[in-house]
Amino acid sequence: MTIMANKLRIVKTAIALTVAAAVIIASAITVVAAVQTTAADKTTSSRGESTTTVEYELSDGNLVVCKNDNFNLDVKIIDANEITITSDSGTQVVYMAKGTVSDALDRADIKLSDNEMCIPSADYEIKSDTQIKIYKTKDVTVTADGKTKTVKLPRINVYDALNAVGYKVDKNDILSVSNDNSVNDISEVTLKRVEYKTKSSSEKIAFDTVRKNSDEVALGTTKVKTEGKSGEKIVTREIKYVDGKAVSEKVVSEKTVKEPVDEVVLVGTKGAASSGGAGTFTDSNGATVAYSQVLTGSGTAYTAPAGASTATGVPAYHGGVAVNPNIIPYGSKLYIVSTDGSFVYGYATAVDTGGALMDGSAIVDCFYNTYNECVNFGRRDVKVYVLV
Repeated sequence: MTIMANKLRIVKTAIALTVAAAVIIASAITVVAAVQTTAADKTTSSRGESTTTVEYELSDGNLVVCKNDNFNLDVKIIDANEITITSDSGTQVVYMAKGTVSDALDRADIKLSDNEMCIPSADYEIKSDTQIKIYKTKDVTVTADGKTKTVKLPRINVYDALNAVGYKVDKNDILSVSNDNSVNDISEVTLKRVEYKTKSSSEKIAFDTVRKNSDEVALGTTKVKTEGKSGEKIVTREIKYVDGKAVSEKVVSEKTVKEPVDEVVLVGTKGAASSGGAGTFTDSNGATVAYSQVLTGSGTAYTAPAGASTATGVPAYHGGVAVNPNIIPYGSKLYIVSTDGSFVYGYATAVDTGGALMDGSAIVDCFYNTYNECVNFGRRDVKVYVLV
């Protein structure tokens, strides 16, 4: 039995129609046309009989399965996809159940010229949502992956154009022009590949040094009570590579696997003037001020040319005083007054040192801007309050 497939018309009437002795059961809506897509294929039925199967596409995408057991014939009408092809010349529609973009162009009788290309590419397998667009191309010099060559790019934005011809541009990659630039506006483009990798390494954690005054250690000397020990941490960094070369990195995580041990250093105060514990005092303005320690001993005064540097690197200034940093650490905030209260130097900061401070003959050397001020201060017993 022969069925004229490319002439077949089936109309939904909710009844069975007989076509060349085969019973055709119609689907839910009108089928406007059918096109034979595969040659007859003889198979064997479960009853051992020879059965002929023929497949057809429907132009409206509906499925109709037809069978006549008397004549051992299966007629399968299968879904077709509506494929839209758009170009400068307009829009065409073709119906295909399967095949490639190239097949769709052939069915539409479209042949691309040398300065045209289609998206998706010609070998792309069509799907139900495939839309084909034909673009004019432009020759552009593309430098990427260590090579420079002239490439025909579709006249769309640069990012999509490079991807369309197989460069697989990642969102992190760097283009020499804006992603949104039109191919129409460029003659060359450079693509630099950007890749991020993470790397973990073991690193030491430096220990801190804790200094503590001790009257069991001679003035001007120190003694290590507890040896410091470095800790260990795992540091993970994210490294940025551009065309295979590392250009930057940043720490993304740190995990301590071994805590450091502080080094404890005893600072000798043995033989120094009397020292008191924490408390409060009233300054020359009547304010109550808290202190952590008070030292009593001999105070002196000194001056220096304008701009002279101190041991800490800051210029000498009134209010910056010299101390033994083993007893009073640099940066300590102080308040200095004579022991009898008759003379007030006032608030100060430990920024300098000197021989008299280190040998213990004085506990503080107060800076003045003039020699006469130093003479006026002379040498006198003072209280040095170390402020909280």
